[in-house]
Amino acid sequence: MGALTTEDGMAAFSAGCAAGRALVVPVALQPAALRGRSPVHPLLRVLAPREEQAGAAGGGGDPAALRARLSGAAEAEQRRVLLDLVRGQLAAALGFASPGAVDADRGFLEMGLDSLTGVELRNRLSAATGLRLPATLVFDHPTAADVARHLRTRLAPEPGRAVDGLLAELARLEAGLDQVEADEEDRARVAARLRALAGRWSDGRDDRDEEPENLDAASAEEVFALLDNEFETS
Repeated sequence: MGALTTEDGMAAFSAGCAAGRALVVPVALQPAALRGRSPVHPLLRVLAPREEQAGAAGGGGDPAALRARLSGAAEAEQRRVLLDLVRGQLAAALGFASPGAVDADRGFLEMGLDSLTGVELRNRLSAATGLRLPATLVFDHPTAADVARHLRTRLAPEPGRAVDGLLAELARLEAGLDQVEADEEDRARVAARLRALAGRWSDGRDDRDEEPENLDAASAEEVFALLDNEFETS
């Protein structure tokens, strides 16, 4: 904050009298100076809109590139990449000068994160990872390190955990099948699809590698071949 000149003080006095409020505070606020602080107090953040920081999007906001980077990385590298992502997004949400100002093990609330900036952080991470993250993310995982660990379980799960998730999905599917009323023709269609999936799993192969990447661009022959392969019974 700077000192008020006589002219500015008189103008502020006139504006205060005309405002009709019980309490007003004349302040020569300098938003540029606020933007240089780390962090900006939540009450002043709306008065000092910040410029987006270079690299704050963590991988340019490209979920596919992030997943590709994680898939070929060792566990330690995966953890580092995701922690850097979280620190970068948190620094941008809080107006920190750089991701290096973020202590990975310090609580979000201690760093000045409120409910609004918590949602902003969630939205930033959702855009960067392609994941649907809960609004309670920063409360369920209250430090940058905690969030990074959570993201890793979603983006690069351990083989055993991946199978556990698959079994859970199959259990939900089984429960759903028990509640569906279907005629003989529909049951045959579903059974054929299930047999095809079971055969693919048992053979240890993935026919999706042979499928067109974009069905909209596939020819009629490719579409019919795909359907024949998908519903083929043995």
